[in-house]
Amino acid sequence: MPDGESQKTKGQPGITQAALFGLCPRCGARGAWDGPATLAARCTACGLDLARHEPKGRALYLVVLPVTVLLILAALKLDDVVRLPVWVLVPLWGVVVPLAIIAALRLAKSTVLRARLEKQGFL
Repeated sequence: MPDGESQKTKGQPGITQAALFGLCPRCGARGAWDGPATLAARCTACGLDLARHEPKGRALYLVVLPVTVLLILAALKLDDVVRLPVWVLVPLWGVVVPLAIIAALRLAKSTVLRARLEKQGFL
C-alpha cells in the first residue's frame, strides 16, 4: 500500500473521525456514541459489542487531569492578557471546559477502543 495502510485497516475510519462523528471502528457506521462521552452498547450496523471494550474508571484520569491543568493555565493566561469581566468569563469557561473535556475523552476512548479491538482480533 502506498500510504502505509494495511489491507485489514483499509476503509475503516481513523481515530479522529471515530471520535468526532461516532463512527464504529469496524464498519464505519454512525452511532458508536450513546452520550457525549459514553459509547453505545452495540454498533447498530455490525453488532460489535462496544460496551465490553469501553475504557472506564481511573485510567481516564490520565486524560482528564492534564486537560484540566491546561485549561486552568489557559484561564490564568487569558486573565493576564485580556482582563475580561467575571460576567464574561463564567459563560465562556462554562462552555469551553465541558467541550474540551468531552473532546479529550472521546479521542482517548476511541484510541483505546481501537487498540483493544485490534489486540483481540476484532478489526
